[in-house]
Amino acid sequence: MVGVILPVFLAFLVIGAPAASANPLSGLVKIVAGVLQPVAGILAGTFGGPPLVGTLVGAVNGTFQGLGLVASGVTELAFDGVSLARMVAPYALPFLF
Repeated sequence: MVGVILPVFLAFLVIGAPAASANPLSGLVKIVAGVLQPVAGILAGTFGGPPLVGTLVGAVNGTFQGLGLVASGVTELAFDGVSLARMVAPYALPFLF
């Protein structure tokens, strides 16, 4: 039951309303979680199913989930950088000219 409710809850958190301000820490956390996701997938597959097949399926699932998390984190960092630049630009531009 928890295996069904937890992913749905996390999906609502991720898909929810956009952040009101830039938060680069969230993007960094997603990148680190994405890098560690294949290892977590391998362990979950090994202990949750048949050892060889579960390990292979866990590795594939973990790799794809990790790629998604890294891509999401990178895009979030990029958009956070743009929003931070947009907030700082009015104060920095007078000093540039």
